[in-house]
Amino acid sequence: MDKVMHSLRKMHNIERFATEVYRAQIPAFPEKDITERLKAAMLNEQEHVDGLKARIEELGGTTSWLGFFFQIAGKSWGFATRFLGKMFILRADIWLERKAVTDYGDFLQKVDFDERSRALIQKNIGDEKTHVKRWEDSIVILSNLKQQRL
Repeated sequence: MDKVMHSLRKMHNIERFATEVYRAQIPAFPEKDITERLKAAMLNEQEHVDGLKARIEELGGTTSWLGFFFQIAGKSWGFATRFLGKMFILRADIWLERKAVTDYGDFLQKVDFDERSRALIQKNIGDEKTHVKRWEDSIVILSNLKQQRL
């Protein structure tokens, strides 16, 4: 159970990080459809935070005290990426989401989760893959807008 709890706490911290990254990046985009995508992703990441927290508590555990620092790091990362431009933000977010998919997959391979925890993790993986697709589509939107301006 220790390995399960440790892994769920790590995932919870990572999701707290991601939620704050998106929250900090939203003001960088005046483009309404991309802003809406970022807001939706932020809310979805918050669902992951809430779902993992609930599962941790159902298993008799508590979340990590380090979560606060992950939130600060997420805010910092999200804010810093704004200085590097919209395309950088979207490419960084794609990298972040692909990393999350890989990390979640590694947890599933290495840890003997109960069925409810496994189902939650698999759902989160699907959501993270959707985020990758959203950011790839957003790059196309930005590229098209840039072409229209030329």
